[in-house]
Formats: sequence, C-alpha cells, structure tokens
Amino acid sequence: MAFPDKSCLFAFATPAEFIAFFPEYETTADEFTPDKLIELSEGRGYACILGLGILSFATNLTYMLGLVRQRAIPISSVFILGVCGAYPNRGIDPLDVVRVDTEFVGDLGYQDADGSFYPFPSTVRATDSSQAPLHLQRLKSVVGLTVNRCTGTEELGFLRSRTFDADIENMEGAAGIAACMAYRVPVFEIRAVCNMASTRDRASWKFNEALAALRKCVMCGE
Repeated sequence: MAFPDKSCLFAFATPAEFIAFFPEYETTADEFTPDKLIELSEGRGYACILGLGILSFATNLTYMLGLVRQRAIPISSVFILGVCGAYPNRGIDPLDVVRVDTEFVGDLGYQDADGSFYPFPSTVRATDSSQAPLHLQRLKSVVGLTVNRCTGTEELGFLRSRTFDADIENMEGAAGIAACMAYRVPVFEIRAVCNMASTRDRASWKFNEALAALRKCVMCGE
C-alpha cells in the first residue's frame, strides 16, 4: 500500500508529537481538541491528538472511532505514534524505532502485604505485522508496558521489565490497541526511544531527536 494514504488515522498523545510529524500545523495545533478529527492536507489521511495517559487516550480514541463510523469515513488502519522509554538490558537504545506488537497494562493488579505485586491478565496485541506497510514490517518487534506512573528508579525499571518480560514503557499503547480491537480496526503502534526507563534523568532525554527519528522511519521508510 502507498503510505501514508487517505484512509490512515494517525493517533498522537500530545501536540508536540503531532507537530513533529506535521510541522505545517504548528501554529494551529492548540485548536485541535481531543474530539477533533484532523483531515490532513494532500490526501495524507487523518490525525488526532488524544491526550496523555490511559484514560484520556482510550476515551478519546473510542469517541474518534465512533465518530468516523457515524460519518462513514473509511479508516483502513490506525497508527499509534509517539515516544517511549526502554528498559535496561533489553538490547534497545535511545533513538531506536520499534514496533510494539504486544502490550500489557503495568499497573493493573494488587500489592500484597510484603510489597509483592501480582498483575492481572491484561494482554492486548496489535494487528499482525504482515498487514503493516512493508517498511514497518522490518522494524524490531517489542513488548510494551503501558503504565500510569512512569518509571523513576532503576529498581522499578528492572522489576517491571522482569515481571512482564517487557522491552519498553509508555502511557497509552494498551489503551489505543484495545479501542481499535473493539471497533475491529487494524492498529499498529510505532515508537521511538526517548530515554531509558530507569533512574529518572530528564537531562539525558532525547525527546526531539526521537521524534525526528520516528518521523523519518514512519513517513520516509528510512
């Protein structure tokens, strides 16, 4: 398939991520509320900015998918795009671009009296990568952990990675995949690593560089 095409929906959590892909909208991005479907110029499909975190992303993407169905807008697939943190010792480095094929909800479960955490089953899987554009099929497949509280210590990073056998951490992936599954819309999640999900060090983050790498990979196939 040509990519992007007029039937793709690009889903972002934040205006900064959206603007990195479509810089011509920089001056108007603040006008795009989570309930607004953005029809991209030059037949490049649609986009939406849904908000940060599980609750906002799930609620607003569900609304958006209902809206396009109500308006009979043909959406062939949803692409969840953004940055993420990589857990240590998983063979993933800052600025790597990865395809997240499986997601877990990392905060769903209970803590026992001794401090042990017991997760509830919460696995969701994106559409099989064989249905993705060819250049995205070639990306490294990883397991993601969707969390409400980002990792800030080395201890928590190793615990989360070990508990779920997860490679990367984000705040929306499982929510977005689940919404698309409910509407039976193909969904793919592509992210670039901004930082290591370990001891929190904002000075070492590569947010803008990660977004540049993500756009180059997704839109240009490089």
